[in-house]
Parts: sequence; structure tokens; C-alpha cells
Amino acid sequence: MARPASAQQYESYVSTDSVTIGDRFALTLIVGHDGARSAVFPHEMLLDSLGLAPVFGLGDFEIVRTISQGGRAYDLGGRIDSVVYEATTFALDTARVAGIPIGLAVGADTLVGFTPPLFLQIGSLVPQDAEEIKDLADLAQFDRSLWPWIAGILALLAVMYGLWWWRKHGLEETDDESTAMEPKIPPYEEALERLAALQSMDLSDAENLKPFYVELTAILRTYVGRRAHLPALESTTRELLLRLRTSRAGGVLPDDVVTEIDNVLTHADLVKFADLRPILEQTRAMVAETTEAIEGSESAYRQEDERMEQERQAYLEQQEFAPPELETEAETATAAVSVEEEV
Repeated sequence: MARPASAQQYESYVSTDSVTIGDRFALTLIVGHDGARSAVFPHEMLLDSLGLAPVFGLGDFEIVRTISQGGRAYDLGGRIDSVVYEATTFALDTARVAGIPIGLAVGADTLVGFTPPLFLQIGSLVPQDAEEIKDLADLAQFDRSLWPWIAGILALLAVMYGLWWWRKHGLEETDDESTAMEPKIPPYEEALERLAALQSMDLSDAENLKPFYVELTAILRTYVGRRAHLPALESTTRELLLRLRTSRAGGVLPDDVVTEIDNVLTHADLVKFADLRPILEQTRAMVAETTEAIEGSESAYRQEDERMEQERQAYLEQQEFAPPELETEAETATAAVSVEEEV
């Protein structure tokens, strides 16, 4: 570090420029800070008591073991902490790590930052004296078979018969019950059902970690999108939070509920896109926090629905007993309110 760690500085580097597949190399992580917090490196975000394998992944790198870990005070103030991992990779051509998370903790509060991306060239396993690739051999000649043509004609006839049968029998059904669609499940009930199903996922298997967070964010985004009439699934986390704080439908939510939604989506983004491996208890706690965010949102929207219904009833009563000369003005006001609600 060329300057005092008055602000957080994150660095990472490897001990070699290139390796072959399966070779071991050293991966060093460094964080400089003001010394008021304790450094939390990736292997410390996992609990040994969970029975997880000692090998864990950081992008294309597989961490085999911790070689050393330590720190020292900086001469100009602050502290530098570091850890050295023994790592390997099985990537082809180039191994890449988008950014490695390093935490700075004080009490229950942890600030997470990321190192710059890392790239490592992967050498070829083919010996330099290997012979050149030979030209392709001539294609083998086989007798043509009529069976593919026969099968294709039979499949076409089957499709044509199916269309004829559907037109004949399908158009004859006029019963309203057969054509009625079942009502769509309300967003709140749908979210609770999906959360209950998600809790049965086996989180002891590391392969289920990312699918768990993908489904968790899909449940929360689907609920918010349906309840607030926002494109939640198509929006980034920052875009969705901005809409919740500025749109008319999103403005119904209290600040603490929006903060809970922000916490869940931000934590899930770290797992899905930054290769963060949270502990098991923290992962299960995300289900409870998501449930609280959905319940808080539902309570706010139901209060808003009741308020709007009371205003509508009051307006209808006022219009019913209004003098005849005010009916035209009332109709104009009704049209203006309808246009405003649609907007």
C-alpha cells in the first residue's frame, strides 16, 4: 500500500502468470483500512461445523486450503490484513474471477467490498513436439433408407388428423364451464406457497445454493410486480428500488419495508453474481426476512385498498344525494378521477 488506509483498499494477485489445468498456485488477498474494523476473508464466511468440504470456489478458482493469514499496523495509520490461499483451476484458456468479496466487521455490522477482477492464462496440455492434426477422413458411404421418409409422412398425417379432430369436436363444445378459466391465485397467497416449498430445499448441497437464491428473488420480485403493477422481473435491483420509492403504487410502502426488500435482493445478488458463499443460518434467515417484507407490503397495500374503497363509497353517496344542477360537475370530476387512476 502506497498510502495510509484512511479508506478501504482491496487488492488481489496470483503467484504466476499462467498455469496448466490442475496446477497449484498462491492466491493473495489484501485489504487496507482504518483499523476500526476486523477483516473477514471468504473462508471465514463459511462455518466448519456445517460439514462443508474444505474446497470452495471463487469464480474459476478452487480454493484448496489457507496457507497463511495475518496483518500489521501501517506506519502512517490504519491496518493492512492479508490471507494467502493455495488454489487451483480447471478452466480452459483463461481462468477469471469477477471480484472477491472481503468483509470489514464491527459488532454485527459488516461492510463488504470487492477486489479488482483477476485473470490467469491456462497453458495447453498438448506437448510442443506433438504431431499436427491430420486432415479429416472421407465420409463413409451408406445405402439410403426409405424409413425416414415413411416416418415423416406418417407424422404429417397424424398432425393433419389431429387438427381435423380438434376442429370437429373442439368447436362443438359451447358449455361455459368447460371454457371458463380458473381465477389466478392472489399474489400474497402465491408468494407464501412458493416460500413454503422453497424451505424444503436441501441447502447442505452447495449446488443448491444459487438455485435457492434465484427462486427466492423470483418470489419477491413476482409479488412486488403483481401488487405494485411494476416490471419487477425485468428490472435490476436498483431500478426496482427506485420505482418503489418514486412511483405512486410503490410509494404506499413504508421505508422499513423497502429497506427489507433492498436487503434481500442485494444479498441475493452477491450470491448469484459475486460468488459469495453465505453460511447456512444466514441463508435460511433470508426466507424469514423475505416473508416479513411480503407481509409488511401486503399490510400496507390492504390499508391503501381500504382507504380508496372508503373514498369511492363516500363519493358515490355524495353523488347520489347531490342536487340536479351539480350532476354535470360530478360526472366531470368522476371522469377526471378515472383518468388519474389509469395514469
